Amino acid sequence: MADIRPKSAKAEMLLWSFGRVLFGAIGCLWLLFLVAPLVIVVAVSFTSANYLMFPPPGLSLQWYAEVMQLSWFRSSLISSFLIAAVSTAIAVVLGVLAARALSKRSFPGHMLMEYLVLSPLLLPGVVMGFALFNVLVLLHMEALGLPNLIVAHTMITLPFVVRSVWSTMAGSDASLEEAAHSLGATPLKAFRHVVLPTAMPGIVAGAILAFTFSFNDVTVSIFLASREAGTLPVELMADLEYSANAAPAAISSLMIVLMLLLFMAVVRLGGLKAFVNH
Repeated sequence: MADIRPKSAKAEMLLWSFGRVLFGAIGCLWLLFLVAPLVIVVAVSFTSANYLMFPPPGLSLQWYAEVMQLSWFRSSLISSFLIAAVSTAIAVVLGVLAARALSKRSFPGHMLMEYLVLSPLLLPGVVMGFALFNVLVLLHMEALGLPNLIVAHTMITLPFVVRSVWSTMAGSDASLEEAAHSLGATPLKAFRHVVLPTAMPGIVAGAILAFTFSFNDVTVSIFLASREAGTLPVELMADLEYSANAAPAAISSLMIVLMLLLFMAVVRLGGLKAFVNH
């Protein structure tokens, strides 16, 4: 028995080391699989050729200058920012109220409310977009492009705000609010001066993620977009069908940089730990 145990321990150590190397290699390959397309898109956007080519024969900013001259790019960019900003603002207000109610855990129908609020995370975007489109057709409201997109984007971004704010409120010190009540503060004043400041990191992080998701959404927007209200991702997909130049790559690169800056802001505000189940 004295001779078997060291050999077993050594074999176990070798197996553990092999597992670490294997999983590390798989992780690196998966990261390469995710990042490589983005690198190629950014590289193609700087090509000096008149059509898509990788690797680019030379470097040039011509396609970024070309993009700024596209009327559909400017109009759809403004529409995307407007839709994302308004839907995010509405989602933040509703999300804070919903998170406040859910953090109490003391009312009938708590679980039902949680499932209803977070259900957009469970349903595929194509299903939601198709369902919303059919509802709007039945109500004869399919022509209201901008309001429809704002309502739809509020629905799909609300869970991001709720998860972030709910987690922050659940992790805050409840004694601070109780102390405010004991000192004579009304529930509204305690909420404004105690609860909201402590939940502010989660509110800001949820708002940034909601804006990011709304700005990049395609699967829901493609069912509800109209000629008067088209989002940038939807217009970009339509342009890809007929364009063989590098203008779409330049637009995609600008969107990548914008999303990277927004997620860096989320990390600075505490990372994605606000979305971990509690």
